[in-house]
Amino acid sequence: MFFLLSKLFYFLLTPIVWFIGVCFYVLFLKKQKRRKRVLIITIIVAYVMSNSFVVNEFVRAWEIQTVHVDSLTKQYDYGIVLGGFNTYDSQFDRVNFNKASDRLWQALLLYNTGKIKKILISGGEGRIVQEGYRESIITRDFLVKIGVPKSDIVIEEKSRNTYENALYTKQILESQNDSDSLSCLLISSAIHMRRAHACFSKVGLSCDTFSADRIAGPTKFIFDYCFIPSMDALENWRVLFREIAGYLAYAINGYV
Repeated sequence: MFFLLSKLFYFLLTPIVWFIGVCFYVLFLKKQKRRKRVLIITIIVAYVMSNSFVVNEFVRAWEIQTVHVDSLTKQYDYGIVLGGFNTYDSQFDRVNFNKASDRLWQALLLYNTGKIKKILISGGEGRIVQEGYRESIITRDFLVKIGVPKSDIVIEEKSRNTYENALYTKQILESQNDSDSLSCLLISSAIHMRRAHACFSKVGLSCDTFSADRIAGPTKFIFDYCFIPSMDALENWRVLFREIAGYLAYAINGYV
């Protein structure tokens, strides 16, 4: 039930859904004065939310900042890569990667530079409508095709959300090793890392963090960046709202 409700909640947090809802609300308003007031407020909110400078500062405050690869002074037993970065095209037998796949590319860099010994991919089928594939499995197969030894890849294929990522990953590590003596590096998106690390800490799996695909950049005072509306800004608000709401929901359920 929590899984289904969380998917619905995330949908309702999308800014474009709010604006469509306001349009329907205005459509049925009978009082001209109130309709005008709602439209003015909506325009102001839309302008502020489409401002790249504003959302950048909020996102930067939430993201867990990454570290330079050279600052990792030890070799980790596992680099734990959280899913949510690809889909499978059955027609062409092809793995399609999205922006969050930077998690995987950073893990490959860490593996090839000797910072992590093995790559653990955590991710099952986190969609409401099942599509018949497990993300960790298709990712493992892809890595093997590009030359990563299968013996250096561990998969967790049951999880549907971040808490389950942590729970099932800990179970796998406990079944294979003494998890208390392992050194693990958690690899996920910077915007997602706060919730992810809290979940892993909650289940008792200690990890250092390595954030990927940062959304926020340095503060910039450039005219078009500060004043011209951007669709990317609206998308960044959606991602930020999703993470904050997700963290709060997880806290209520005792997941963090």
